[in-house]
Amino acid sequence: MRYAVLKDGSGWRAVDGPQPDPDDPSKLFPDPDTENYSETLPPDPVGPPPTGAEVLAAANAQRDSLLSVAALRIAPLQDAVDLGSATADDTASLTAWKQYRIAVNRISAQAGFPTTIDWPAPPA
Repeated sequence: MRYAVLKDGSGWRAVDGPQPDPDDPSKLFPDPDTENYSETLPPDPVGPPPTGAEVLAAANAQRDSLLSVAALRIAPLQDAVDLGSATADDTASLTAWKQYRIAVNRISAQAGFPTTIDWPAPPA
């Protein structure tokens, strides 16, 4: 099998050969203006890099997801503290999760945000 590969690398298609065949116009050939001929299977197409808005949206979505997890971990610990039934480990865990939640919420203040983010590690 032979291939016509788009010059921008965004895709390919199977073709019959490198040159048009005047005796058989039904055959498929690369368009020399937009495609290159290849005897080997090209790699999968690579999409365009994400836009700045897409990078920002992905960073904010990741932040929001991590904040949701932190809120789920904090709620029962805070309940134990509020009701006076927290152990020393509960109180220490609550503090650690709150510090984590604050750090996650402040990622937008990091230099390089949103393309480079040093995500804080969640408490053990």
